[in-house]
Amino acid sequence: MKILVLHASSNAGRAVVQSLGAAGHRCCAAATSTEGSVFASRYAAWRAVHPDPLANKEAYQSWVLSEQRREGFDLILPVTEETLVPLHEIRHDPALAGHLAIPSAEAVEGAFDKEALRRRAESVGIAVPETVFVERLEALETPLLDVWMAEAPVVVKTTRSKVWQGRVGRSHAVHMARDRTELRRRVAELLRETPVQVQRWVPGRGVGIEVLARHGEIVMAFSHERIHEVPLSGGASSYRRSIAPPRPLLDATAALMRAYRWHGVAMVEFRVAEDRHWLLEVNGRFWGSLPLAIFAGADFPRALVDLLCHDRVPVGPPPATNVYARNVASDLVWIKAVLLDRRSGPGRLTRRLLPGLLEWTRLASGRETWDGLSLRDPGPILRELTSCAGHELAAVQRRLGRALLLREARRLGATARRRLERARRVLVVCHGNICRSPYAAARLSTRAPALEVRSRGLHAEDGSRTPEHIRSAAQARGVDLSAHRAAGVTARDLAWADAIVLMDGSNHARLGAMDERSLDKVLWLGAFDGGHRVEIEDPYDAPPAQVRAVLARIDACVESFSHALPPAAVR
Repeated sequence: MKILVLHASSNAGRAVVQSLGAAGHRCCAAATSTEGSVFASRYAAWRAVHPDPLANKEAYQSWVLSEQRREGFDLILPVTEETLVPLHEIRHDPALAGHLAIPSAEAVEGAFDKEALRRRAESVGIAVPETVFVERLEALETPLLDVWMAEAPVVVKTTRSKVWQGRVGRSHAVHMARDRTELRRRVAELLRETPVQVQRWVPGRGVGIEVLARHGEIVMAFSHERIHEVPLSGGASSYRRSIAPPRPLLDATAALMRAYRWHGVAMVEFRVAEDRHWLLEVNGRFWGSLPLAIFAGADFPRALVDLLCHDRVPVGPPPATNVYARNVASDLVWIKAVLLDRRSGPGRLTRRLLPGLLEWTRLASGRETWDGLSLRDPGPILRELTSCAGHELAAVQRRLGRALLLREARRLGATARRRLERARRVLVVCHGNICRSPYAAARLSTRAPALEVRSRGLHAEDGSRTPEHIRSAAQARGVDLSAHRAAGVTARDLAWADAIVLMDGSNHARLGAMDERSLDKVLWLGAFDGGHRVEIEDPYDAPPAQVRAVLARIDACVESFSHALPPAAVR
C-alpha cells in the first residue's frame, strides 16, 4: 500500500512508519520540518514538509488535497490531533473519501470534545472525575470548588485540546489551580477561545487501554501503565510497562466503542486508584506510547491497514505483559526533574531516583525497548541519541553562559553608583510589561521623583492590562496599576534611556537581539538587594503568596537602587 503519514516526526508517527515499512508498505513521511529522527529511517520512502496546521489550517488542508490528487495514496494517516481535526472538516472531499484513516464523524465530534465525552461516558455508566462545566465565569461561583480546593488543586482544561479561530489554532495544556484567584484568572484566559472544564483532582496512576475496533466491537486490545511522567505532576509518559488489560477498564472501553460504533484505533486513558477508576479522555488516533504496544506484539499500525483496506482482523497470541518502553529524550528530562525535586527537600519523588536509574539496565535483558530502536532500521535511534547528546552539551554551555552572565550582573550592581551618576532617564523592562516593570517603575517614580521613568515590555502586546491578581497584590502594597496598559519597547525608547533596568536573563537576551549596543546601559534590578538571586521571576502564573514575595523583593531592590542614584534624582 502507498501510505501518507502526517506529523511523522512525532513519537507515534515514527513508530507508524517503522511498523508499516517493515510490513512492506511504502510510506511517505511528512511533517512540518525534516528535523525529526523519522527522516533517518530506511522506511521513509518519500520525505515531505507539510504546512503547520496550527499556523495555517487552510494551507495544510490544501496541501493534503493537492498531494492526494497528485500521488493517489491508498491511505492517509494523521497521527496527531492537530493533523486529524482539519482533515475531519474536509473528509467529504472526493479526493479524500475512502482514504482517510480516521474515526467516523460522530466519533470525532463526540470523543474529541471532552464535555461531550463526559456526558456520553456518564450515560453508559462510566465514572469520570467530578466536573464543573464553564462557559461563563459565573459558573465558578459554585461552593463545590472550595470543597475540592481544600483537598488538592483543581484541574483546569479546555474541552478541546486543539482550538482553531479561523486559520490559526492553539494547543492547550492541562493546568492546576490552587485557589480561587488563580482559578478565575486561568479560566478567564481560556474562555476567550473555548469552554472549560474544572475537575476535582483524582489520585492514582495512569493506565491506558489501546484498542482496534471494528464497527464498535474491539478486535485487538492492549494496556499499559505509566511509570515515569513528564512533568512529574502528570503528563506524557516517558517510561511505561505493558500489563494485562484490567477487566473493569476494558469493559468501560468496550462500552464507549459500542456507543460510538468506533472503527479504527483509539487509546482510552484512565486514572486508577485501588479498586476505583475514572475516565480521563479518549485519543482517537495513534498515541505516544505506541512503540511499547508494537514491541509487546500488538502491531496496531499494521492491523489498522489490514482492517481498513482488507477488512481483516488480527489473529495470534495476546501481547506480552511486563515489558517496557522508554522515550530516551523524555526520560532524561524526567531524571533532571527528579534531581531538582531532590534539591527541594525530602519527599516521595526523591525515593524514586535510584530505582529509576537502575531501570536503564533492563534494555540488556531483552524486556525493554527504546522508542525508535530497531536493528533493521538503526537510523532513527542513532539520530535521536546524537540529538540528545547535542542537546545536553548545549544545555551545559547555556548554564555556563548563564552563570557568567549573572556574575556580570552582580558586578554591575556593585558599580551602579558610578554608572548612574548622570542618569536622568531610566527605562524599566520585563517580558510583557504587565507585571514586574510597571510595578517597579511606579515604585521608582515615587522614590526618585526627579527621574524620568518609563516601563516597557520586550514581548508586550500593546494595550494589555495588568492581570487582576497582580493588580490586587500591587494595590495592597499601595501601587495602583489599574490604568496601566502594556507597551512594547522601541528603538526610540532604547536611545532615550540613560539606564535600562531589566529583570532576568531572557530580558537580557531579547534586548541584545534588538540592539546589542543598548546592553552597555543595562543594570539588573535583582542585583540591588544583596542576595545571591540576581533574577526577579515573573509572577504572572504564580500563586498569591509568591506574587506578594516578588513584589516585596522589587520594593527592596528599588529602595537599594535609589540609594545609588545621584542626590538630585531623589529630591
